Amino acid sequence: MQGRCQKYTDCVLCEHYRKDVFKYRTFPRGKFIPQTRCSRNTIYFILSGETWVNSSEYPDTIVREGHFLLQPLGSVVEFRIHTPLEAILFMFDHVQNVCVAHFSQVQPPLEGRQQSTSIVLETVTPLQMFLQGMRYALNDTLLCHGYLEAKQVELFYLLNCYYSIKELNDFFASVYDQGKGFRSFVMSHYLQVKDVDAFAKLGGYSLTTFRRLFKETFDEPVYQWLLKQKCRDIYKELSTTDKSITEISRQYGFGSLANFSHFCKANFGKSPRALRSPK
Repeated sequence: MQGRCQKYTDCVLCEHYRKDVFKYRTFPRGKFIPQTRCSRNTIYFILSGETWVNSSEYPDTIVREGHFLLQPLGSVVEFRIHTPLEAILFMFDHVQNVCVAHFSQVQPPLEGRQQSTSIVLETVTPLQMFLQGMRYALNDTLLCHGYLEAKQVELFYLLNCYYSIKELNDFFASVYDQGKGFRSFVMSHYLQVKDVDAFAKLGGYSLTTFRRLFKETFDEPVYQWLLKQKCRDIYKELSTTDKSITEISRQYGFGSLANFSHFCKANFGKSPRALRSPK
């Protein structure tokens, strides 16, 4: 009986090839991975070895074979590998609620958490088998988008079936909390930035990640949202304060009064002076 499995499909050349959902990684003993900001929510499954982890979610923590942890989007984490390490990384945007009946058994729902408690979970046998299969698939470059989407759903099913509500609640707490944190960051700093690129850099995000997270949090594109806020704030300044038009123009980054006047006419249908005049 032939012992080797021959793969006839080259997924790398396919338009549906994906390499940003699951990743298989190995690291030698003593390897130091400096502080890196996570561009997506990432679960680190330790297949073998031991590593030191340091982040705000897991300060000065040792993680060993058979355990896994979660770093949310935007978090900063560093590693020092104690022994040769094998790991599978799973990157995702949302926690999939694949078992409504399971989550409806408790109140409040996971999104209603009031306190974050990041925990390390132990890999149960069904999850170990899943990870072994993923290691084989990743090493064989089986990275079809459809296949990986199916495996993602399977992973969430396994987590739902073999871990308690409290464990899931604590494990995913940082993901549910990040929307609140991101919203707070945006509302606290949007007046300080002139464009989307500067906004992303201020928060330490890549432009792509910032736009995606913003759309998920505010349900509209960042440029559109910023324009609405700018219009609202400028209208309020013109109609309720005694600041000069020149001062308001400079406050909102306009290079000249002509540019400011053009902005007001385009968005309000009136010049700054007309907006300020009593009705």
